[in-house]
Amino acid sequence: MQHHSWNTLSVEEINHLMKDIPISWWIAGGWALDLHYGKQTRKHEDIDILIRSKDFPVLKKYLDDSYELFVANNGILTKLDDSEKRTGTSDSLWVRKKHGTSWLFEIMLIETEDNEWIYKRDNQIRRPVNEIGITTDGGIPYIKPEIQLLYKGGSSVIREKDNKDLERLLPVLKKREIKWLYHSLSQQFNGKHAWLETINNKIKGLPVHALIIGGTGMLSGTSLWLADRSKVSIVARNEAKMDRMINKANPDSSITPLFVDYKDSAALKEKIRATIIQNGPIDLVIAWIHSNSNNALDIISYEVAKESPSWKLYHVLGSSSNLNQIKNTAVKTYPGCQYRQIQLGFILDKEHSRWLTNKEISDGIIDAVTYDREVKIIGTVEPWDKRP
Repeated sequence: MQHHSWNTLSVEEINHLMKDIPISWWIAGGWALDLHYGKQTRKHEDIDILIRSKDFPVLKKYLDDSYELFVANNGILTKLDDSEKRTGTSDSLWVRKKHGTSWLFEIMLIETEDNEWIYKRDNQIRRPVNEIGITTDGGIPYIKPEIQLLYKGGSSVIREKDNKDLERLLPVLKKREIKWLYHSLSQQFNGKHAWLETINNKIKGLPVHALIIGGTGMLSGTSLWLADRSKVSIVARNEAKMDRMINKANPDSSITPLFVDYKDSAALKEKIRATIIQNGPIDLVIAWIHSNSNNALDIISYEVAKESPSWKLYHVLGSSSNLNQIKNTAVKTYPGCQYRQIQLGFILDKEHSRWLTNKEISDGIIDAVTYDREVKIIGTVEPWDKRP
């Protein structure tokens, strides 16, 4: 490609430029993956936007007064004159200010048919156009991560940064997104692609049946996140809270409510046994249990361990708990238990402090589960005398 410098627009500048143009568009490339991840993870040499080919004339009309467009094809950049229509097979255009020398962003064109996006390297791979993008909380549209990873993995040349993007994004993708990426790459490459083993191992490593105690209150965000990745059974007492949470879940989520007071040992045991029969052995437990629980965690662990030779327990605890004693007891009693501690602290901002919000707690637990952290402190526990 002809060498010119890039002085890329920021994501916010792209959004400001595009927001009043009456077409659908999405941030693509590495920036799309970072928007989904929630922060910038690496340097980006350029920035891409994705639009439908049929919308290109509208975009060109809006850009013509201030910008120059160049068709990128086989390493050659050819200026698109003001009166010229795009021709040829290239789906890439570079954009710069009129009479400028620095490139600002790249336009990638996608083909659609009957309101379906068509993957250019295998036209059997399609998605409804209204299902190829997501919007950030700030209103910035971007292409879904599994589709962007397909573009990267489906290329004739996979770069090291593409491998790192896959490694970073896999832990945060939903089960159906990971499966879609696996099946799409497998179809394009007839089951032979360097990423397939890694993706398949991730699918196999996802929990099959998770149990959450206290999953409708401060852990509701964790419950919804897990429901996108596995079957989830939730111990709770408040049916109204359960209904509100289930209404927020994706339609294909599998959530089994277990309405029981965990202080009722006999009833708790019965509920755990019933959900194991219904949904299979439990391989992940997230437990937020108060100290006056009448041995609820012991009962749960015993029932889980009977059917699961290896399982993980993420024990959510107040920061003043005797953590080592609890861990030693759990590991000694149930050898198959991979014990993890999540300690709840507080937020300290200079001289002011506050307790954690439910979202901060759920986000911290999600981080602990995603990256299998043996100990996770959410917020801070020091200095303890600074707590609210």
